[in-house]
This record gives sequence, C-alpha cells and structure tokens, in this order.
Amino acid sequence: MNVILSPSRLERIEMLRQNMLVEPQVCVEKALYTTESFRSTEGAPIEYRRARALDHVLTHLTVGIGPGELFVGRPTGKVRGGPLSPEVNSTWYTKEMDTFHTREQENYAEVPEADKQIIRDCCAYWHGKSLFDHWQAAVPDDMKFANGPIIGGGGFCLNTQYYGHISTDFGKMLEKGVLGLYEEIDKTIQSLGTFGDVENFTKEQYLRAMRISLGAVVKFAHRYADLAEQMASGEADAQRKAELERIAETCRWVPEHPPRTLYEAIQSTWFTYVALNNEAWGAGPSLSRVDQYLYPFYQADKAAGRITDEDALEYLACFLIKQNGQFTVYSTPAAKIYGGLCCRLGNTIGGLKPDGTTAVNELSYLMLEAARFGLTEDIMVLTGQDTPQDFLVEAVETAKILRGKMKFIGHDVLVRQMLHDGRPLEIARGCAITGCNSPSVPGWSLDLPGGMINLPLIFDLALHDGYSPRLGRQMGPHTGDARTFTCFKQVYDAFKEQFRFFVPYMHLYKNMDKKMFADYSPCPLQSAMMQGCIEKATDITRGAMYPYMSYSMSLSGAPNIGDSLCTIKKLIFEDGTYTMAQLMDALDRNFEGDEAMLHQIQRLPKFGNDEPYVDQLVDDVLAFTSGEIEKIPGFYGAKSTCAAATITGNIPMGADVGALPDGRLAGEPIAEGGISPHQGRNTSGITATMASVAKLDPMNFRHGSVLNIRIDPDAVKDRSKLEKLAMLVRSFHAMGGYLVQFNIVSTDTLRQAQKHPEQYKDLLVRVSTYSAYFVELSEQLQNDIIARLSFGSV
Repeated sequence: MNVILSPSRLERIEMLRQNMLVEPQVCVEKALYTTESFRSTEGAPIEYRRARALDHVLTHLTVGIGPGELFVGRPTGKVRGGPLSPEVNSTWYTKEMDTFHTREQENYAEVPEADKQIIRDCCAYWHGKSLFDHWQAAVPDDMKFANGPIIGGGGFCLNTQYYGHISTDFGKMLEKGVLGLYEEIDKTIQSLGTFGDVENFTKEQYLRAMRISLGAVVKFAHRYADLAEQMASGEADAQRKAELERIAETCRWVPEHPPRTLYEAIQSTWFTYVALNNEAWGAGPSLSRVDQYLYPFYQADKAAGRITDEDALEYLACFLIKQNGQFTVYSTPAAKIYGGLCCRLGNTIGGLKPDGTTAVNELSYLMLEAARFGLTEDIMVLTGQDTPQDFLVEAVETAKILRGKMKFIGHDVLVRQMLHDGRPLEIARGCAITGCNSPSVPGWSLDLPGGMINLPLIFDLALHDGYSPRLGRQMGPHTGDARTFTCFKQVYDAFKEQFRFFVPYMHLYKNMDKKMFADYSPCPLQSAMMQGCIEKATDITRGAMYPYMSYSMSLSGAPNIGDSLCTIKKLIFEDGTYTMAQLMDALDRNFEGDEAMLHQIQRLPKFGNDEPYVDQLVDDVLAFTSGEIEKIPGFYGAKSTCAAATITGNIPMGADVGALPDGRLAGEPIAEGGISPHQGRNTSGITATMASVAKLDPMNFRHGSVLNIRIDPDAVKDRSKLEKLAMLVRSFHAMGGYLVQFNIVSTDTLRQAQKHPEQYKDLLVRVSTYSAYFVELSEQLQNDIIARLSFGSV
C-alpha cells in the first residue's frame, strides 16, 4: 500500500524501537506475587489458587508507560523483562542467578542482591511442590536415562515454562468483552443444576475461578487507566496530554467491554495477551490471525472517517514493537536448545477465509509495512493458490528489508494436515502458526510440541550395538555388531529397532508432563478464551479441547540419517567400494587417516540437491519414525503427531553423536532447521533444495517443519529478483512444501557483526525457526548460521 508516515510518526516509532533495545533483565515480580498468593491459599482447590495467584500478580505487577507509547501494558515489571516461574521448576534458579549476566549462551543484566533473596525465598517455598518436582517423583529414576540425550525438552515443566504454542481466540474477547464472558459463565452455572451434586459443584467452582481470572484482567487495565490519568494531569505537552487521556479512557473501557475502534481493539488484544502470559508463561504463544479479527474494526473506522491508513500503520507498528518487551528465562542447558533472547511471539497473516477464498485484505498489507519497523516479533505469511502476487512480493520484500524475519507457510498443505487429524474444513481454514512452526486453530484446537528426538544419536547406537561411544554407556538394546552386517536391510532394521525401543520412554516423559499440568496447574483464563471450555466447565489441561487435540514430538536430524543411509547403501552394498568393517573403523577414528573415504562420501548424493536416490531415503526415515510415534496416544486421548524441527538444538544434540557415515565428524552439529539440508551440502541451487524438501510427505510431520535458506542480499537487490523469489515460494508450496524462511544477509556482514557487536545490536537473523539478534547469540550458534550455504542467485 506504500503508506507514507509523517516525520513525527516516524520519530515516535524509532524512539519506541530504540527504547526496546535495552539490556534484558530478569524480573522476579511474577515469582514473588505468585508465591505470596499460594502461601495465603494453602488447602484451597487448585483452580481457585491459580485464579487468585493471577489476580495477585496483576494487582501488584509494576506498571509503566514509556515516552511516546500509544499502547500500554508490560508483561513484566521491566521494559524488556524475563519472568521467573519457580512453581513450574524451582531447581536451578538459585544455582544460576549469580551467573545470569556472564553466561555464554544467553546472558541478562546482573540480578540485584535484593532480587536474589526473593528468588531464594520463592524457591524454598516451591521446593518439592513445583511441577518438575512432581514429574521427578512420578517418573521412576531407572526410566529417565533417555531424557536429555535421546529426547531433549520432552516436557514443558522440565524447561521451566507452561504450555507454549497456544493459539487462543482473541476474537472472542473482542466480540464479548469480559462482561460478555461473565454472562456466558453465569449462564452455564445456572444450567448446572443443584450444587449438591459433587460434579456440578466442582464445575461451578471452576467457573468461578474463570470469573476471578477474567476480573483480574479488568483490574490490570484499570491500573493503567489510573496511571495514564495521573501522568496526563502533570503533562505540559498538549499532544502527549491528549494521548495519555485517550489511553486512560481506553483502559477504562477495554477489555471489560467490547472495543469500538481499531485502537481499542489493539489495546484489548494486548491486555488479554499480557494476562494470558502471566497466568501461564510459555514460549511461542500466538496472537493468531491478527489481520482477520482486527479487520472489521479497521473497516468500520475507515467507513466512519475515524482513521486514515497512516493512523492504522502507526498503530500496528507500535503494536508490533510492544511485543518485544518479554523473553523466557532458560537454564543453561535449555538455552543451548532455545538460543537467542527473543519473544517468539507470532502474528499470522494472509491465508484463507472459512469459505476458501483468500483472506488477504488491506490490513494484511499494512501489517507487512508495520513489520518493517518491528524487532524480533514474528510474522507468519500464509500463502495459497489464490494469494495475490503483489502481496507475496511485498512479503518477500519485507523479508529482504528485515534480512529474513518472515516465515512463508503453504496454507493448502496446512489445511490438508488439519483435515488429516479430524478438523472440519471450515475450522481448518482458520488455522494459524504458533511458536516456531506449529499449526493450530485459534480457540478451537490444542496442538502442543513435546521435545526433540536425536535421530543421529539413535543411528549411532544402531551402528554400535546400542552403545554410545560419545556418552560412554549402553543406552539401547543389542542389535548386532554393524561390522558383521551383510546387507543394507540389516543396518536399517537395527536403526528401526533402536528407535522402537525408545518410543515408549518418549511418550512417558511427555504424557507425564501433561498430567502434572492437569493435576497442579490448570489455566482458567486461557480456557475461557477457548471454544467450548466454558460450556464444558473444563480446563484445557484436562482434555477440554478433545477431539481437537494433538501432542507432538520433533524429529531432528533426518537429513543426516538419509545421507548416512545413502552412503551405506551405495558405497558399501551396491558399489562394494568399502566393507562395513572398514566404514566402522573410519567412524571410530573420526575419519583420521581415512581422508580418501571421506572424499568419496562427500561426492555421493546428498539431501537438498533434488537427488531422488537420497531424497527418498529421508522421506522413508520420516515416514517410519512418525508412524511409530503415532501408535501411542497422548494424554486425554490427544493424537500423537510429529514435527521436523531442531530449533538450535542441533548444536548440543550433535555434541552427543559420533562420526556418521554421511561424513559429519564427531561432535559437530547435526542438520539444522528440521528438514534443512545439512549445512553446506545443498550445492545445486535454491530450486533443487526446495524440490528435495517438497518431495517429503508433509503428513509425516503435521506439527510443522522448517526449511532454512540463506540468500546473499545481491540475489534480491531489485524488483524483478524479488518477484522471482516470490514465484519460488509459491512453487514450493504448490509442490507440497510447508514452511520456508530466509536469512537474507551476507557472510561478510555476519563476520563484521562478530567483530563489532556494538555496531550491529539490531541485526536480525533467522536462528532456526525464529528471529533473534545476531549479537546476542553464542559464538558457536553464530558460526552455525554462517556455515549455512548462501545462495548467490535465485
């Protein structure tokens, strides 16, 4: 749409951007107020305690309105803060709080001594009571050996976060407001019948907890109204005074009432999100289909002459910048998997309407323009056959400007995946992306991730009779000495047997994690924002979204397995160039003295080059592994599904894996992204890489997948080249590809940022499935990004 902002508006936006680029700080307030509340409600039902805790947090959390802000509400007491959740896992905060500011993976501002004492007090209360403590007690010690090396991040409570990757129905709050939800709750209570029936009584108490939680959101908004009024009374600048008065009026109205304008709708959405996050802080939440639920307000404002497109663009830019004031505090091991201090908050635009026509509208274009002012918040662009070409080109250009922040998801593939898991067509078309790459239907389904499976380590075990040379212990079953294998099938069968052995453990870790949340951490507010939970008087942690539920695990390193199987099949059993014994000796020597063999391996077909021989092997691996995972259901009958993703776990996972037949050396990172070719092996061009990935059956990774591609900026320097890249994206999705994202940055720029980080503090890069500031990543992760092959043309 090419809306031109006035200098004063541009000045405001730039000031807000710079104010958000501050040193990240750990915030102890959520931990403090949650703990205070739980101390005062001992013995009460858990639903009531959770609701009262949220009320206590939102009543006391430090509020603040920064210079020039048009939308208010801080998720923490800091401008850019990370909260602590000792009620989820209290075991590591006191161990690491002295080194938060010196860690290599992620570091924050030094924690003041007074805050450290608060951390100690909170952790002392939660010792033995946290969700992780309950999980530890529930899972026998002799069954935990696979947690970590085989499946990492298998439980939310292990990572000190609540259910992430939630896509709630923000449109429901905009339609009804808190008062309308009160009416819905009260109507359900009246329909229950006598509270003398224990089941009815239990449901009524849960619904009252929902009411308390919703009331807490209104209190929070009114606190900001009070602050804005106070600031307005002492403001000398007439324009800023008027802005503060408008903020106060808006915060008195929403989210208690339905919004009347686009401005009020954005503020209501943000208050709702902040409250949801304080009830259940988890990575990868979604603001869902922003350009859809906000669009009616934009249309009404435009028709009434209340706003211009310049106003709307400024609102959206401020809204996106506001989304950067939060991050998740991870332990050092978890930070290696989820590297990069970012909010991981997603906004999905484009896609389809329920009737199957394109959903792209004027607000979709404005969101793209607004994103060009943003920071690490994520923009997911859903594309389909009917997506306007100019919109897709604008999205690609935005990706270029931001060096690759956009994600491009094939909506047609996504809908097919949803239909496969039983979602009705009209609902499936309303899907959005949560977290890094996970599809879900806002308000209608619960689709959660659940850890990353280290496939290369399992293959390493298959080559060593269940023994891990890197870890120095027997982990899997005895499947034979690979030196004696006489055919390819024996190798593949050994891998399959090793994988099947670990599948029940993977499910145990994941399902017991979900049970801990159901027993000890229901989410009444989150549930009130989902379809059907009020009517059922049931929490989302307790199966309220059934049958629209899925719990996933991520398959990591499949390209390494395909490339390794290719080596064994062709070099050993088809060409007879080497024997299995010679290959195993070379692997155990990490190819030292076996350079000739390594050179031949490197010349074999590799995934990512449109080579049917190896591409089929990768597809076979994903089909087999996902098929085994899906045989065991999730908690409360959820479907078990798979993703193909690694986040940044490809680095620590690789550290546990010895040399592989694909030529990867011991300890090196495994393939990044999920289905991205191993770093540097896709040498036949971007089209060949997309073709390889598009051959993979997306039904085997219905919880999402990730293809990362790095492009030199010169490859998209003019309009014609941008249009060509847009057509490549469209073709990729038409062929069956799911998600592709780009790092549009040169190797030289990344090297300069390593040398002079102070000059590149807002340099955004695609880490894996999210964007982060390059200079806030560890050197190892920076080097992994640089190692990805850069395409000089499209």
